[in-house]
Amino acid sequence: MDAYGETYDRQNTVGALSAFVIGAAVGAAAALILAPTSGRDTRAYLKRRGNELGRDAMERGKEVGRDAMERSRDTLRSQSERVKSAVNSGWDRAGEAVSHMREHGEAAYREAKEPFGPGEPGPVRTTYQRSSE
Repeated sequence: MDAYGETYDRQNTVGALSAFVIGAAVGAAAALILAPTSGRDTRAYLKRRGNELGRDAMERGKEVGRDAMERSRDTLRSQSERVKSAVNSGWDRAGEAVSHMREHGEAAYREAKEPFGPGEPGPVRTTYQRSSE
């Protein structure tokens, strides 16, 4: 999903949660105004309703958290695959470059060796030895 889609989803989630809270507040206010019950009964009702709303909010929060976690996992998997692909491509290109350079080196060696005939000494290889002082 692109950045616009993620922002849009986040705004939808926040908007839905805001609408839920505002609706609950309006409902509670209407219940207080229109309730023909005693103060004790109204307080008990408000306490019970507050607990229900709290549980509902917790559930919605958990759902949003699970959704966010799943999106994060998907993004991580996707990015991990892209990195693996890039690394493998880099290794392949490096191997091709080494093979190419090896072929050029061998060709240069053969080319340097050609001017010398079969009985001639040819290129001289030198080995360096450490002097033991």
